[in-house]
Amino acid sequence: MKRVAPADMPPEEFRAIGHSLVDAIADFYAHLPTASTASPLLPDEIRKKLGRRELPENGTDIEPVIDKFRKIFFEHSTHNGSPRFWGYITSSGAPVGALADLLAAAVNPNCGAWALSPIATEIENECIRWLAQFMGLPGKWDGIVVSGGNMANIVAFIVARKAKATWDVRAKGLNAREAQRLVLYGSGEMHTWINKAADICGLGTEAVRWIPTDDEHRLRPDA
Repeated sequence: MKRVAPADMPPEEFRAIGHSLVDAIADFYAHLPTASTASPLLPDEIRKKLGRRELPENGTDIEPVIDKFRKIFFEHSTHNGSPRFWGYITSSGAPVGALADLLAAAVNPNCGAWALSPIATEIENECIRWLAQFMGLPGKWDGIVVSGGNMANIVAFIVARKAKATWDVRAKGLNAREAQRLVLYGSGEMHTWINKAADICGLGTEAVRWIPTDDEHRLRPDA
């Protein structure tokens, strides 16, 4: 007897629902320039739209679920892809990115090791090489793709901590007998990631030295 998992879906059903969803996404992109940049609803009203109920014991057909929530999702998201959106630095969604995400989600690769996903790992390596070329970095460079700016900065913070510590901080930690207190200096305009990094990496947020800036946001070393 063939085992059927609850998340299984016949190819014909997947194809029909997928085509319908892609059509809806294409319409969303087409109307994005004239759509509201943000939902006018307050949190309580958004929750009412979503609905509150107990965790269901049984599942339901996915087609009406997708149909309902893609409408809510399109109508009540912050549309950072709108040409009239000027808040934050979050990039807009792109059709090619949506298709690439669909392809990646279909395989759901684990890039934790080459053997777990050979082709996805090599795609990541090629992206890193391209980025190094784009930035004009000489020689051979390696790296990893992370989830966003915060994680990228925290990874760089860990590298800097290891490079500047005069002892083997990776093996002995910050409480080694020969350890010295590490501090860091940065603009008073720095993003909050620096506090997260100082906390996660064990330096503590009091190790951050915030340097005041002038009216043009330049560091004031005399402060």
